[in-house]
Amino acid sequence: MILKYKYHSDSGLLEAYRSYTLAQNNSLSDTIVITSTAPDAERYNYCLEFICYNSKSIPKAQYISPILNYSDGISFAVPNNLTEFRGHVDMQLTGYDPDDNSIVFKSISKNCKAFDVEGSLCVLEKDLNDTPNVFTEVLKQLEELKNIHQDIIDEAMSKFGEQILDMVAKYKWCKVKFYDNGKLLEEQWVTAGSKLTQPQYTLPNNCVLVGGWYNPATESIWDMDNDTVQESMELALNYMTDDVVIYDGTVYSFGRYTRSQIYLPEYYEGHKVNAILENGCGVPYESRLHLGNNLEYFEGILNNPNVLGLYFPQNHPYVISANGYLYAKTQDEFILFFAPKLDQTDTLVVMDGCMALNTFAINSVRGLRKIILPNSMEYLLAQCIANTDIETLRLPPNIRFLDDRAVYNNFKLKDIIIEGDISGIITDETFVNEDVKGAVTHPTLWVYPQYYANYKERGLVYDIQVIGQEYLDGRYALKGE
Repeated sequence: MILKYKYHSDSGLLEAYRSYTLAQNNSLSDTIVITSTAPDAERYNYCLEFICYNSKSIPKAQYISPILNYSDGISFAVPNNLTEFRGHVDMQLTGYDPDDNSIVFKSISKNCKAFDVEGSLCVLEKDLNDTPNVFTEVLKQLEELKNIHQDIIDEAMSKFGEQILDMVAKYKWCKVKFYDNGKLLEEQWVTAGSKLTQPQYTLPNNCVLVGGWYNPATESIWDMDNDTVQESMELALNYMTDDVVIYDGTVYSFGRYTRSQIYLPEYYEGHKVNAILENGCGVPYESRLHLGNNLEYFEGILNNPNVLGLYFPQNHPYVISANGYLYAKTQDEFILFFAPKLDQTDTLVVMDGCMALNTFAINSVRGLRKIILPNSMEYLLAQCIANTDIETLRLPPNIRFLDDRAVYNNFKLKDIIIEGDISGIITDETFVNEDVKGAVTHPTLWVYPQYYANYKERGLVYDIQVIGQEYLDGRYALKGE
């Protein structure tokens, strides 16, 4: 039997198409199939978590599937141990980033009933299975101990509370946050004048520690043996890929590891690492670059074909970096600086709120067939969409600035659908292809009838067609045509 479910990415709800019932200890071939409403569902890895309940709704077992991939849906054969107990089974879906195995999303709660389990004539469930779970009994006893413990604390506070509070008030308390690549590892409350104990951490492959923990407030490495805390502060684990070349705060080479995650430190040999050599900086083939919060000058690598993804720390104040995308942010507006070249989907979706595509933002993305721009988009800079295999491009209605060669050398691009009126800002060079022999071609522009005359008056080189040609009744055509 096929058990069908749908994951609604907008609400996080995992929903069954109908109710399903399986026989206890069923040895037949039952398969769970889950489809998703997310347009980029294929780029994630998935797993399923199950909790098996007996007929008295007492949890009896937990099961986690292996890593699953999405190909026209997620398919998972139901193992026999999910039907061991007469009752029901709940299911939760989890999506993972394939680059670093971090959790991207989960279905909203573990209350999606996957199926019911009914007893079969050949199986007699033991009475033991209907008794309270041993974990339930342990939790009850722990709760009793917790109540006793709280009674002792309450009694002590009633007697000594004011004395304790007076003693604590004499000390200055500081909060110290430890970060690894922008992810919070640990928080510690310590009194002023205290030394720190560093949390446990694990470095990525091929990485080495550079000094220890970087303090951005003082632009120096924290000395765990001698430095003492005076104020609340944040510390960043300072490490790098072992063969990256850095001199005077500038990165000269990203080393020799191909198809790798490559990391830069915040601080190296007395300098903040704040720049990448614009010309001649070696980037290995198919690299994913993890940069630091101190990095300010990196434009030279945005057009490097070897860079598949760019990542800044999660706590960067002015950058949003996720799944290889790189957005600059100002209040509620965003500018796309870099789209990943990870070759995992044929569709690229620019996030809502993005108002501009920077030069080389979407460039040489392998296998790209479709770009979805949000209605918030207003500015397209030179070569912001270049060297892709898209065949059709929709421009949303609020575009108000276009550089020459904004959409450039997309040789399969045949049609551009324009939802607003850009007749006053378009030129013959806005959408253009130029091959190595100097031949120049242009895509066809599709415009709404009410704007058609505006484009024809410009005398542009494009073939201009009307969206809904049957509605063009002469009202919008130039006189004499």
